[in-house]
Amino acid sequence: MNITFTKEAINRLTRYDLSSKTMLLDFDDGVGPFSAVGSCSLDGGYRLILVNKDAEVPDYNERIQSNLGDLYIKRHTAVQFDDEMEVRFNPQYFTMPLVSPQRVLTDNLEVLDLSNDELNSHYNRAHDC
Repeated sequence: MNITFTKEAINRLTRYDLSSKTMLLDFDDGVGPFSAVGSCSLDGGYRLILVNKDAEVPDYNERIQSNLGDLYIKRHTAVQFDDEMEVRFNPQYFTMPLVSPQRVLTDNLEVLDLSNDELNSHYNRAHDC
């Protein structure tokens, strides 16, 4: 699995100091510390979550290579991704589509910078259906 960030997407992400962060390519499936979906929902979304390099994120246990560095996904969500993907930037709508040759995975890859947050505050969320 590989992901490429276009030049425009890289320029858009320069506002974040990526050199000091770990990038998590998240499919929000209701599993893990950053999910608010809940196990009773069929919703899902794609997000780029940025955490400190020293953050412990054991749910993200599979590495994907990119031209911006390594990204990590939850191994069980690998089926939600394609072998070759690209993150673009649409300046007209200020969105970052995540696409592959087969499909558009999302029209807007949400960027969530949690590098200044206490990660423990994201654990053990209760879901109410």
